[in-house]
Amino acid sequence: MTRKVYLASVGTRSGKSVLSLGLAMNYPGKVGFYKPFRESIVVKDGQPMDQDAILMASVLQLPAAEKLSPFVYDMYDPIPIDHIVKGYDEVREGKEFMIVEGSRNLANGYSCGISSFDIAKAVDAPIVLVSSTTQQSLESAFLFKEICEKRGLELKGVVINRCEGSKERDFLESKGMTVIGGIPDIPQISTFHVIEITEMIPSKVLAGRAGLNKIVEDVLVGAMSPQVAMRYMRRSKQKAVITGGDRTEIMLAALSTNTSCIVVTGGITPSRMVTSRADEIGVPIIMTEEDTLTVVEALEHLIARINPDDKEKIELITRGIRKGVDLDLIW
Repeated sequence: MTRKVYLASVGTRSGKSVLSLGLAMNYPGKVGFYKPFRESIVVKDGQPMDQDAILMASVLQLPAAEKLSPFVYDMYDPIPIDHIVKGYDEVREGKEFMIVEGSRNLANGYSCGISSFDIAKAVDAPIVLVSSTTQQSLESAFLFKEICEKRGLELKGVVINRCEGSKERDFLESKGMTVIGGIPDIPQISTFHVIEITEMIPSKVLAGRAGLNKIVEDVLVGAMSPQVAMRYMRRSKQKAVITGGDRTEIMLAALSTNTSCIVVTGGITPSRMVTSRADEIGVPIIMTEEDTLTVVEALEHLIARINPDDKEKIELITRGIRKGVDLDLIW
């Protein structure tokens, strides 16, 4: 009989992907993965795929990554629940432990009978809820628990993401919630390389190609005055600065501080003064036709992304989950 767990969340950036990977890497037997709905979509070999599915297919050596996350959720044209179950059954064969990863949002699919609650019940999987430490997420955990109880679903407990102390755990446990553990804050897994920006958004590198392998630890939007911007830039190390091509003073300020790259939005070519200085110090200037909000959202996905080739990140996550989560309660 295949063991299984359904990982649910009540909001974005909850840590489900990190927990999925950590569980998969720590389980001693053959692990399978299924995420019904694609969310962070990337194009691989000309085909849209889910970022998490690509990662798990790689680390678990599973064929056909597209089958691990086959559907796109559309409230007006929903996928029937039996199609979702059929997809699960196809990838479950031969596995000792199945990880089923739910959608980012508690409400997704609720009106169509294909919510996390519906899918967990259909595949007969106990649920582990992954929550951030925000008050809204912690409050929503109790709503989630109440729905599980009303539907007769097994909620094993909660895993708290970026759990630094005991305050959140004590709060949840004082109100009858089982806490399975916490995902420690691992700063290294929130970084990415400059070159990954060029892979994520349609863009052109105008200068500073020598710095494409630099690490990005922070993202700043240069929408303020140069004087204010300089104060923020001095505090932030190894940053990507997003600004318009006509904001020469902002870009020069960025180039005078610890900046990994500058992303120029709106398709406006920056001045020669900026590109020459960027070439001198090896800071890439990346120009895109996209607007600032689109670029910010793309970089947020990069912050959350785990590259299948990044063995160091994967090992950090594996150790962090082993240390912070009571795995016996999940197996």
